[in-house]
Amino acid sequence: MKKIKICFLTICMILCFAVPVWARTEGNVFDQAKLFTTQQQQDLTEQAKALSEKLGLDILFLTTTDTQGVSAKEYAAQFFIDGDFGFGETKSGVVFVIDMQEHDAQIVTSGEAIEIYTDYYISEMWDNVKPYLSDGAYHEGMTVFLEDVEKYGLAYQAYLEDPEHTVSEYQVAQKQNKTLLYMGLAVVISLAVAGVCVFGMKQGHKNVKPYTDGRAYLKDNGMHMTNSQDRFLTTHTIRTRIQKDNDDDHSSWGGDSSTFQVDNRDFGGGGGKF
Repeated sequence: MKKIKICFLTICMILCFAVPVWARTEGNVFDQAKLFTTQQQQDLTEQAKALSEKLGLDILFLTTTDTQGVSAKEYAAQFFIDGDFGFGETKSGVVFVIDMQEHDAQIVTSGEAIEIYTDYYISEMWDNVKPYLSDGAYHEGMTVFLEDVEKYGLAYQAYLEDPEHTVSEYQVAQKQNKTLLYMGLAVVISLAVAGVCVFGMKQGHKNVKPYTDGRAYLKDNGMHMTNSQDRFLTTHTIRTRIQKDNDDDHSSWGGDSSTFQVDNRDFGGGGGKF
């Protein structure tokens, strides 16, 4: 009888402190928080699998109400490692995790996905998904997420094929930001120069005496006529080559990717509260 009690207590302790062991048994959606219907899970799985084949990325969804004392992104990264998810030698993939306890959602990337979905694109994707999560429209939000995964994934493939002649969305945004910055600086400098000129003119006219006749336009010694002549001798042209701008804005697909480590493996991504 004593042995039975010991065995029963041991089993209870194991169940209480057990860490979830993940495996791909029911598709690409791991819905611990019960946010999706069965039909919605099937729909997201079908879309994710089709997109995974097209992009070569393992695309997964994870929801939870308990992240085991770690952040949502760390929880998703550990989930990715424990489940042995990811395609290829670099274990390339993307996990969208929703933590309902903290109302925190994160896009976590691994392998090649870190290079594809840089901080700039992650920010754009999060801005597109966040309103749906705030409204409780989780399935619609994940559908928008998949659309962005496909959009930027295909754009990255096109960029790799011809990086010299392909302009990425990030590069366009950087050029627009620079143009706005230069325009702002030009306006500020113009106003400053104009202000200095007006102030100088005002100071220069403080001691001017008013005249009612033409004396203000005549010199003290009268007017003298001079004769001048210009002669054209020769011309000389100097050519200077202007180097093209080869900074990161023109050569980079999407800027930098912020990374963090779990079990000595690098992960990227981003997100926020909703």
